Amino acid sequence: MKTIGFCGLPNAGKSTFLKLLTNTEILIANYPFSTKSPKLAKGYFFSANLLKLHSITKTNELMPAYLNFLDVPGLIRGSHQGLGLGNEFLSYLRQADYVLEIVRNFKREDVSHSEGNIDPERDILLIEEEIIQSERKIIEENLLKLKRDQSRKEKLEILNFLLNNLQPFKRFPEFKENLKDYNLLLTKEWFLVFNGELIIDISKFKNLCFKNIYQLDFQLELELQNNQEFQNEFESKLNDFLDNLRRDLNLIEVFTFNNKITQSWLIENNSLIINFADLVHSDFAKKFKYGEVINLKDLSSESSWQFLKNKGLVKQVGKDYLLRDNDIIKIII
Repeated sequence: MKTIGFCGLPNAGKSTFLKLLTNTEILIANYPFSTKSPKLAKGYFFSANLLKLHSITKTNELMPAYLNFLDVPGLIRGSHQGLGLGNEFLSYLRQADYVLEIVRNFKREDVSHSEGNIDPERDILLIEEEIIQSERKIIEENLLKLKRDQSRKEKLEILNFLLNNLQPFKRFPEFKENLKDYNLLLTKEWFLVFNGELIIDISKFKNLCFKNIYQLDFQLELELQNNQEFQNEFESKLNDFLDNLRRDLNLIEVFTFNNKITQSWLIENNSLIINFADLVHSDFAKKFKYGEVINLKDLSSESSWQFLKNKGLVKQVGKDYLLRDNDIIKIII
């Protein structure tokens, strides 16, 4: 499973978000750099379709799918020059496959802001400038090395192109494979989430570099997890957010169940059932005979698996079957 790295200024809510996703004890402080090292965690989510399936299977155990998240120290003005934890922050962030930029959109007197006041648009521009300057330095350093090695002419040309076209909110995902050795942030896909309850016009950010833009109040979601009264008054948006994010990451959700457990899995879109068998267990892929598949929309709580097979709703498929979102899968070995 690929990793989503958090990018944001100090006190933007990165650690709160990680605690929300993992329900673990993480230091959340109202001062900069309370996060001093990267934290990798699994963010589990109970999708509406998983809960729907579980209402049918009624198994004792329920195992949700998850996304991998990486929390890193906050970025400040001058991070590309090493201020704060800048160099460490950027090196950690480069380890991620995707970047989720978290921008503060809430006011709290007990939580300071590194720039002195709440201004999401300014914060986004600040982050962008720091990223560009950091990328410029890496590109220039590698150009000097490549100029002494003419056998790598293609990379030399691509890096020159990037250097000449560096500008705010410009990304180059088309060169990700060519430049994978450098792990540039500008070749990754970026997403943006506004953390907080303040009203903001997100339309002005739609045509920037972000694949999608979300809004979520992390603190409210955290309180909803622990406060029954809040749950009666407000509806959580966390699972909807995670479901939208996994779709934007081009992941589909599929399911398995037996007498004991109902489980959801995330796998890349356009994956074959043999890829899924290998994801579950390598032996399943090696010993694969065939698969049985039914889509969740065709499943009925009043019918057994065998009855559904007899009705022709359960398909017998070979290892080249292309999985669909919400497929329920049984591997026969």
